[in-house]
Amino acid sequence: MSTSSTSSRSRTRALRSLSATTLRPARKKARLYIALYPRGGSSTTSSFRNHFTCDSYHWSLVVAPPTASRKDVGSTRYHVAHAGQHTASASSASTSGGGDQYLYEEQDIASTPAAQTGLVRITVAKVVDEARLRALLRDIPVPQHGGDDPTFNCLTWVREAFVKAIEDPKCVKSYLHAEDWKAVETCARTYCKRKRDLGRFHHTPVQPENDDANAGIAFPWSHDDISTFNFWENRETTA
Repeated sequence: MSTSSTSSRSRTRALRSLSATTLRPARKKARLYIALYPRGGSSTTSSFRNHFTCDSYHWSLVVAPPTASRKDVGSTRYHVAHAGQHTASASSASTSGGGDQYLYEEQDIASTPAAQTGLVRITVAKVVDEARLRALLRDIPVPQHGGDDPTFNCLTWVREAFVKAIEDPKCVKSYLHAEDWKAVETCARTYCKRKRDLGRFHHTPVQPENDDANAGIAFPWSHDDISTFNFWENRETTA
């Protein structure tokens, strides 16, 4: 075998090795989710009001990997809450004044149990620059107290945050547009109701009475994961 042939094969092996180690696809980008939480201090398995209104759920934004673990490292919840409901572990900016006082919070989900109690998530975008997104969210006005804007609540804040983020392609990449918000909100409510009706938020599956055949039935889901629906793909990604 000639020296030139051996040298050529060596270069080929080296190029293949380089391709396998340095030209791999980049890690999947984090996703932006609309997340629904139970109201107050209730947990994912407790009962909560089910009226088809904002008061049924607490609305938040979540930035997290495209996986569904409730304790994913690197996941953050962004939301506004009544000032008396925030946690000490959150990075927050409270408001002052009388009446209902609101608080903007950024919570590290992995280290904040309350942020791990989400009911469902709706995937709406891929995050391009979380630092830019965070700055955008911090700039959204939060009323001093309820009297300043009696219509303000967690839902109106999430709606405005969604619109501003979707309109900034340097923050997120999405197939959605600002005018798609109403469809996203309806999807979140409908999906959450469907999961509740299936018994997703309880420790025992919903099944017909006296159905011995289903005795000891296994959960078709894991309570360590959060139910997730991808809006632009129109499919459930985690039951």
